[in-house]
Amino acid sequence: MMTEDTKPQSALIELSTVHFYKGQLGQTVALKDMGLTLSSAIPGALSALYGSQSKQDGFMAAGQYADRHHLEFTVIDFLVKLDSKPHPGIMKPDELIRHDFFAFQRSSRALLDEIDAILTEKLIVDGIPLEERFVRKPHLLVIEKPELISALLSDATMDHLKVLVHGARTSFSDRPLNVGTVPFSKWDAIQEATCRLNPGTWVTLERPDSPGSVTQIDRSVSKAIARQRPAPARVRPQQS
Repeated sequence: MMTEDTKPQSALIELSTVHFYKGQLGQTVALKDMGLTLSSAIPGALSALYGSQSKQDGFMAAGQYADRHHLEFTVIDFLVKLDSKPHPGIMKPDELIRHDFFAFQRSSRALLDEIDAILTEKLIVDGIPLEERFVRKPHLLVIEKPELISALLSDATMDHLKVLVHGARTSFSDRPLNVGTVPFSKWDAIQEATCRLNPGTWVTLERPDSPGSVTQIDRSVSKAIARQRPAPARVRPQQS
């Protein structure tokens, strides 16, 4: 199990996802089916918890959710290799191109304004009015509409990113948590995945079948909670 989110020497980022299931875990699971279920899906990407506090809060909420729905849950940790180390301070617009890791909470006002312009344009194209409470607050807008993250990841200024950290609500917690989203186009940056609670299960790293789907519903889980993420998971690292 990895214990730090940022590995300074190797430029690795650790993300952790939560998987719910009934019965027994399979001996092999695919990471592509293990991403968090957010309040709305982010097309062409996989999301997982980022940061020690977010993970602690997320695991606690997952345990409570599992108890309420008579489910088991497990945790899968995986590493994403960056080409450059995360920016050590507050990122400015002209610094973004030199880094493949981006976090809303470490962004300058100028960079947030550029992101705001991208998201506002996307809403205009889609014919969706921007609510006053989200004006110049893109970090709050993506919590409400996480699907907009795909607009950022496809924009020319951000399409080089391997991990984008933002707030999001999950299917097991209404409280926003920090999550790291990895676009499928950067899937090969994922180095290994291990199942923290069930180390006997292997996690495979095959690429997602389709860019629009983040996971498949586990048939063993009740339809009443079909929003929840699927597939079993005890995990052992596997190189891609």
